[in-house]
Amino acid sequence: MPQGGTIEIKIKTDDDDAVIDFIDSGIGIPNEFIDKIFEPLFTTKQKGTGLGLASCKNIIEQHHGKISVKNNPTTFTVRFPKTSAEIYPKSTLQ
Repeated sequence: MPQGGTIEIKIKTDDDDAVIDFIDSGIGIPNEFIDKIFEPLFTTKQKGTGLGLASCKNIIEQHHGKISVKNNPTTFTVRFPKTSAEIYPKSTLQ
């Protein structure tokens, strides 16, 4: 947020997932960019590689999670499964 602002972090659970919401008070993401922001090398900045959000998405998915974004207010939501039993069978954890 170039002009400053606040970021609120909310942590909750639902039936299957732990959910973390990152909510900012900025101006939002232009609609024409919102579907592209997780693509590698996509950037709207003069400096930067466009790898930050793509890397975040990759790491989250490696942990069987999901990330999404919406506007009004801009909210990034990260979801991780609460249980690992189906993801990591007991035999692989030994």
